[in-house]
Amino acid sequence: MSRRIIYIIILILVLAFTLYEELHLRKYLFAHHSYFLAGSLPNFLAAVIMSFAYMAVKNPLQNNLIIRGITGLVCGLILYEFVQLMMPHMVFDVNDILASILGGLLSYILIYFINQSIPQPAN
Repeated sequence: MSRRIIYIIILILVLAFTLYEELHLRKYLFAHHSYFLAGSLPNFLAAVIMSFAYMAVKNPLQNNLIIRGITGLVCGLILYEFVQLMMPHMVFDVNDILASILGGLLSYILIYFINQSIPQPAN
């Protein structure tokens, strides 16, 4: 199985979990006083989704391009968090920044191990 197929499978699984999280799990977490997890999980998942979508679409082979791409996505999420300071009815949260960074970091680690365990096919 190619790396791109694995990235797509992971992307689909994370999208399905995100759907469940938004429709059911988040309400449960807020009801049971897990505010940090309920409030920041969407940012964590956004970083994971965007990282695997980037890998599925662009499929960069060089590690520095992967790091640059994921770092750019995480920086965009962090910038959006700061822009919320100027938007009415939006909330700036440092925990969301941390969740975005952790999501990008976990994504990179998973991608690194996928790339190490599945050899690139010879041309």
